[in-house]
Amino acid sequence: MSVKIALTTLLPVLSLLGLSTLSSHAETVAGYRFENYPAPLYIGKPAKLNYKSDPIAKLFKTRITEAYQQGEIGFGGNFVVAMWGCGTGCISGAMADKRTGRVYPLPINEENAYDFGCWSVDDSDEDERVSFYPNSRLLITRTCEQAPIENSNTAKRHVTYYVNVWNVDFLPSLK
Repeated sequence: MSVKIALTTLLPVLSLLGLSTLSSHAETVAGYRFENYPAPLYIGKPAKLNYKSDPIAKLFKTRITEAYQQGEIGFGGNFVVAMWGCGTGCISGAMADKRTGRVYPLPINEENAYDFGCWSVDDSDEDERVSFYPNSRLLITRTCEQAPIENSNTAKRHVTYYVNVWNVDFLPSLK
């Protein structure tokens, strides 16, 4: 399942400096909460990585292998997540199933891989474009565009959230 939610807000210029108390984290977007999509953590022996399971596995073999060898489950109860940059403001990634060794691309594409012009509202270095947890099947990505409003002390921020729920039978696709 995949849902696209767009929000536009006006922010005081102070938020550009990280002084605003607003939060752009996606944990509760439109009623979607990570705890509503539980996933039991896999504790068994990790399967051998299957580099033939998806073309991304061969293209980014080193990144995926390094993340998999660290062994930390990051998403959906049994997935190790590997993320990497793909140019200015661009991210990409994959997830490897510790039960099966199968590799899947993260639900990031041209529409939501880039993020130009928005900054963290709490002045942290945390990348807020992808949110997920080890014990949840919910993965939320977001894009953001921010621009000052001429002759004003405010900026306009347009945020689009992509809500993805992982089901065992299929990889969610973006709409």
